[in-house]
Amino acid sequence: MKKSLVFFLFLIQTIGFGQDESVVCLHGFFRFSKCMIPMANNLQHEGLQVYLWNYPSRKRTIEKHAEDLVETLQTLSRSHPGRPIHFVTHSMGGIILRSAVNHPKCPQEAKIGRAILLAPPNKGSVLARRFKGCPLARGIFGGKAGRQLLTFSEEEMADLGVFPHTMEILVVAGKKESLFTKFLMSEPNDGKVTVEETRLNSPHTHKTLYVSHHWIMTSRESIALTKEFLLKQNTP
Repeated sequence: MKKSLVFFLFLIQTIGFGQDESVVCLHGFFRFSKCMIPMANNLQHEGLQVYLWNYPSRKRTIEKHAEDLVETLQTLSRSHPGRPIHFVTHSMGGIILRSAVNHPKCPQEAKIGRAILLAPPNKGSVLARRFKGCPLARGIFGGKAGRQLLTFSEEEMADLGVFPHTMEILVVAGKKESLFTKFLMSEPNDGKVTVEETRLNSPHTHKTLYVSHHWIMTSRESIALTKEFLLKQNTP
């Protein structure tokens, strides 16, 4: 059994305790599942059953991460057959999810839920591509998913797939830029990706908050939007 799946099942037992809808949280590149705990705690207080999925972001490609996620979703769908699986993702986690729901073995339960994508580089990142020729950046990001983040164009990101029409998608972008990116990015951005780069080419709801890329998953405004979007399904 793969390490990512073992860790996921452990977190189901220790963190997930709700009895209503299921929500899977995916962290971003160079992050770990613990960065999603503030979000998870808030969702649990609303009666949602929250699962944190941890994965070695630097060690596999986006597509391989997506395959691993699909295996985990298959396990979850067998535990809750017919029940929609919802998602909250940060940064690259949203790209992995988009690739996963286009995988032929992805369970239907994962294709009928809602997904909140926080600061996703849906069109790639012009800032990252500026450093694709830098040996130091290549060394830090590695040759798997990190290389894809450094080099992928808008078209290559689009080739990872489209969210099915059966899913409702909320994209939340940040516009609190850093001092560093003020000189490198001319468009509104969160310090990593521009607001425009977070947009999907398929139908979705889009919101912009004055938060940075690093802290958007713990922002009170992001958490409030997430809860509102997920719990909307329970409104008669």
